[in-house]
Amino acid sequence: MPKGLAACINVEDFARVSRRRLPRPIVDFFDGGAEDERTMARNRAAFDDWALIPRSMHDVAQVSAQASVMGQTLAWPFVVAPTGMPGLLHPDGEIAIARAAEKVGALYSLSTMASRSIEEVAAACAGPKAFQLYLFRDRGLTLELLQRAKAARYKALILAIDVQVPANRERDRRSGMLIPPKFGLKTVLDFALRPRWCWDVLVRRPVTLANFSGERADPGVPLLTFINQQFDPSISWSDLEWVAQHWGGPLAIKGILAEDDAERAVEHGVGTIILSNHGGRQLDAAVSPMDMLPSVVARLGGRAEIIVDGGVRRGTDMLKAIALGATACMAGRVGLYGLGAGGTAGAAAALGALRTEFQRDMALLGVTEVSQIDRSRVRGINASAVTPAV
Repeated sequence: MPKGLAACINVEDFARVSRRRLPRPIVDFFDGGAEDERTMARNRAAFDDWALIPRSMHDVAQVSAQASVMGQTLAWPFVVAPTGMPGLLHPDGEIAIARAAEKVGALYSLSTMASRSIEEVAAACAGPKAFQLYLFRDRGLTLELLQRAKAARYKALILAIDVQVPANRERDRRSGMLIPPKFGLKTVLDFALRPRWCWDVLVRRPVTLANFSGERADPGVPLLTFINQQFDPSISWSDLEWVAQHWGGPLAIKGILAEDDAERAVEHGVGTIILSNHGGRQLDAAVSPMDMLPSVVARLGGRAEIIVDGGVRRGTDMLKAIALGATACMAGRVGLYGLGAGGTAGAAAALGALRTEFQRDMALLGVTEVSQIDRSRVRGINASAVTPAV
């Protein structure tokens, strides 16, 4: 077992070990947010606006956390969020996190911007999977990725709509973690102080955007620059219909926060709404998914699954979200912290710790099935925990 891993008992422990092991620019790339990082902080703080109400004298000897999400049966209602280039943390990258998700019975979602390909991950992991898709300017490229995911038997598609333009991530601007990279002497020295990381990530298995080749780029245009230029600020609801038509299976949309947008997405054929502000990495000073969850649940009235993505670090966070009407929770950094702390073993340990917390907390709440976690089990304790107007 990697050094320091045995002492980790919760998600934040894995985060601390990961931050110690990795070069600071890499930590900031995965752990940072946009501008003043208020959105990222709000994602965590919003859970504190709610308190759980345990019930007594209930038989909780047998607890089942089983749930169905995006047409797939899970051991607990958790989805590993799509994250770009985990190979920067450890050479096992997505393979490690996908296998960890399978081991703990969660749903794994692969990012378009992955360091392992659609086909590699499908071959390495037989567990529940979804593929996350961006709508690129080149719709032919978008369709090619969608068709590859379908051919590799990913059961669900997640359309991410919250990266239409690059965000102002100031940590990355200072370190030079940009597209293309612009590393200064300080960043280079930081890398040099982590020789094991340099060997693993820069030599043994250099990181690439594995789902792309340079064949579509103009001559002389680096692949990273080409892909960055492909994000389309002009996407519309008609594009969602186009994706739904070509996919033909369970479809989720990630990046919704407003009630009107959630309702419109359902009207356009989406079965799962992922309330998300991209982990606080896009628009700063935005509402959190938990801020909007009660009103979105009220507006949709059971017409779609709802997943809360952002700030989930504890089993009790999941209980609060589900009690307010979420079908499941999603997090990307949990697996990344484990991966950075200890590779494949670390990813499995971090996700396993969260699953253990959730099932124990179910028993402490006095429930034995996820369906019993309802609105009667939670109460707003701060002024901000007031259901917005629908």
